[in-house]
Amino acid sequence: MNLLALHLPDGFMSAPLALAGWVLALPALLWSFHQCREGDDRETTLAALLAAFLFAAQTFHFPVPGGTSGHLVGATLVVILCGPALGLVTLTAVVVLQALVFGDGGLFTMGWNLSNMGLVSGFVGGSLYNMLRKRNAPSFGAALLAGWSATLLAALCTGLELALAGLTPLPLSLSAMLSVQLFMGFGEGLVTAATVSFLARTRPQLLHSEKSRSIVPGLIVLTAVGLATLAPPTVYGMESGQYPGVLAYLGVVGVTLVAGAVLMLWGKR
Repeated sequence: MNLLALHLPDGFMSAPLALAGWVLALPALLWSFHQCREGDDRETTLAALLAAFLFAAQTFHFPVPGGTSGHLVGATLVVILCGPALGLVTLTAVVVLQALVFGDGGLFTMGWNLSNMGLVSGFVGGSLYNMLRKRNAPSFGAALLAGWSATLLAALCTGLELALAGLTPLPLSLSAMLSVQLFMGFGEGLVTAATVSFLARTRPQLLHSEKSRSIVPGLIVLTAVGLATLAPPTVYGMESGQYPGVLAYLGVVGVTLVAGAVLMLWGKR
């Protein structure tokens, strides 16, 4: 198993824990499919093109310091262009094909993979981009920061899930995931920023759809992640008092995420 990947395979999680991932992802999937029932042909065509692009692009891996490699996820880019609902449907199709064709990620753990790469990376990244653009940030910089931050947040969630499953100690899973995804996220951000900047010049209408501007789904996911990082250490297989540095880090991240989500929600009023 590659502990540095965002795809969680089958066989390393208990059935109840794998089911918990589906419990988290399924309501969002049902909402997304419901929202997309009356999508127009242009949106459907764009989603299909993005799915095909991601499926092809993910066959190319780029080297990362530490002897491993990574590939484009594209979750933030998809949500920026398609909006949260159609974006999640598109990402679901890509993740399913990855599992069936490439063997990236398992079927039973697909709920967690959809949560990490769809809800966290996609929803949060798309919301962050929209918030920055509403504050007149340049499209390139907004997309770069959104893609990079969302990848790191997805890596944090994957590290927590690995520890929750008892596969690796929490300090190991977090340090391994975050250190490698720091570089992968920068590559993700660059590709997202370059694509968004190109479309802003050639097809600006793709970046100004009202459906793609919602930030509420990302804020909900952001708050949930913040609350998860505030869980007691015993939840992640550690005894109280162990690894105070890691727990302090998680506490700071959790408080920051929750506070940021609350402030951003308040600011929309």
